[in-house]
Amino acid sequence: MTTRSDELLCENKFVSLRVIRDTAAGVDGYVYAHEARCAGRMVAVLPYKATQFGYRYLVRSEITPCWSIIPTLSAITGGCEGRDVRAEAVRELLEETSFAIKPDELIPLGDSFASKSSDTVFNLFSVNLAGRTAGPPSGDGTPLEARGRAVWVDKNDLTKIPDPLVALLYLRLREQLVDQFFSAGEAL
Repeated sequence: MTTRSDELLCENKFVSLRVIRDTAAGVDGYVYAHEARCAGRMVAVLPYKATQFGYRYLVRSEITPCWSIIPTLSAITGGCEGRDVRAEAVRELLEETSFAIKPDELIPLGDSFASKSSDTVFNLFSVNLAGRTAGPPSGDGTPLEARGRAVWVDKNDLTKIPDPLVALLYLRLREQLVDQFFSAGEAL
């Protein structure tokens, strides 16, 4: 006999609030958000390039109203709109930074939940943009995205960004890069 229920509390075209109850597990009224616009699936990308001064990382400076009305540095993210997650990451990178890449250039960094109050799953990626230049801006047509911009930062700036996705992307990318160095027989 099932004791679990997942009830819809309210919704609009962007998000729904749901409540889980499972008496056998001692859960009585756990409320969480579900991003309806993207079926709870998002992508996040942390591009990088090596320079003579060390690695640089590409993030967004944009207004995120639930955080601040002042532009804040954050991860390059977007909702999956029914396409392959790699295609979505390529599209978001182009919209938010004007860099055009191919899906096979993406470095997969695994998945992550958004928070304990949301069932959103992020597919995490990176890409090496060394030697590339950005094309013309495309954006997604929204005013907030049009006012945002892509910003190259170094590791010290990166670790001060309040968006937790940036820290997770950086840690996972760093692990990938370290593994590449050691598999190539190079010392750090």
